[in-house]
Amino acid sequence: MIEITKTPIFTQEIYTFNLPDFKIYEEQIKQIILVESNKAIHGIDTSPDLECNVKAKRTAWNSHKKYNILNQLSSDIAKYVGQIIESENYDVPEIETKNCWINWYGKGQNALPHNHRSTISAVLFVDVEDTDAVLMFHSDQNLVLHKKTDTHTNFSDIKTLKAHNGLVVCFDGSIFHSVTPNLSDHNRVTFAVNYTVHYPEPERNEY
Repeated sequence: MIEITKTPIFTQEIYTFNLPDFKIYEEQIKQIILVESNKAIHGIDTSPDLECNVKAKRTAWNSHKKYNILNQLSSDIAKYVGQIIESENYDVPEIETKNCWINWYGKGQNALPHNHRSTISAVLFVDVEDTDAVLMFHSDQNLVLHKKTDTHTNFSDIKTLKAHNGLVVCFDGSIFHSVTPNLSDHNRVTFAVNYTVHYPEPERNEY
């Protein structure tokens, strides 16, 4: 019999950590939501007009340019993402914020499967514990081979992550993901940010 080598392929990791100074950001994010939810009083509403797979109220995609605290939060998360990049030895010299926004889900609202088409994405769970929030990652596999001896399979094209307040999830932005519906009367609040990888131009010597 010939020698056959079995090699696992297409493995992916996500990374999670609890954000230091979370309480400071939580307070500021809830203040932004309060303002944008009361346009008649404050005259401020940056939410995009076009619908997307996130079926919730949102701030503008470029909220880091509209709210200094969100720019600071994006930079703060980037600092810890940088530690992950360094510890995992990824070839990522620098990252910079591409866009970011706040989501707040009312009763019955959820996020349909989608991806961020970005190099690196992160989600901060701001206020989710009263809404039973579950983040789901979706595989793009359409065919899975099962052995004849298998009495059951533990394969699933969905992996779930139970979220708690202050948790940051960092992942490849091309991975499809969704969020379970909010069945409570309490707003569910998250913050999302996408980073692009920046490769500095090498120095050129003119001859």
